[in-house]
Amino acid sequence: MHEVTPEERDQYEKLGYFTRLNVFPEAELQSIREAIENAHTKVLDAESRGDAGPLEVVDNQKFQDILGSTVKWEWDENLRAVRSMEPVFQIDDRLGDVIDDPRLWKPCADIIGCDELSLFSDKLNVKRPGGAPFPWHQEGPYWAYGAEDLERVITLIVYLDDGTVENGCLWVIPGTHKYGALESLKDRGTLGRLYTDVDLVDEEPIPIDLPAGSVGFFHRDIVHGSQTNRSEEDRRAYLLAYQPSGLVQWRNRQNREIRRDTSSHS
Repeated sequence: MHEVTPEERDQYEKLGYFTRLNVFPEAELQSIREAIENAHTKVLDAESRGDAGPLEVVDNQKFQDILGSTVKWEWDENLRAVRSMEPVFQIDDRLGDVIDDPRLWKPCADIIGCDELSLFSDKLNVKRPGGAPFPWHQEGPYWAYGAEDLERVITLIVYLDDGTVENGCLWVIPGTHKYGALESLKDRGTLGRLYTDVDLVDEEPIPIDLPAGSVGFFHRDIVHGSQTNRSEEDRRAYLLAYQPSGLVQWRNRQNREIRRDTSSHS
């Protein structure tokens, strides 16, 4: 159960991704939303009382280590909002249950071809109304600096809210995973080396506009990005990446094995 279908595998190999609609029902989604909002609040509170690492500014983007997570702040200081945090599951135990959910890890195990998995990364993306875009990029070149088995890392995104073009949903450029690591942007500051020069590809981008509770599974090298949230609603997403068992996580260099028998959805 939950294994990848032949059609999904074919799309993943040809286009670099596939999606599943309404994987999580509303009741479960609400619990995950509460967990990520709790994590967000804890980070804000820790920063307010000075329990945080020094603020680092790189190309006008602000980063800070808080509660064991690398926090990236929104560009607009008036929002006082987290743009992303990674890792995040250590801040709220409920997120561990999501990581161990076979509806997420089993399709990844099937793609990787490995029965036992460990966590590579978990990341919370929060795009409040007015939240800024994120440039085109690939995960592979970024992860190459810390992955022990990059070729067998697969990533996914859980939509916690409806993803629409208006609220800044994920966009991908199908088929670009076949190029491997593409050239980065030139003359774009320090972070420019992490952004992909999409003028080098002919494929056209498409929005991954899916209802809340849906999941997208992606190859590490597919080019993707997002636009500004022009709506009045939040656009939140929980991103996970899995790898074979026995390897350490991307950020904290600790091993976190996937527990196979903790969910009623197996």
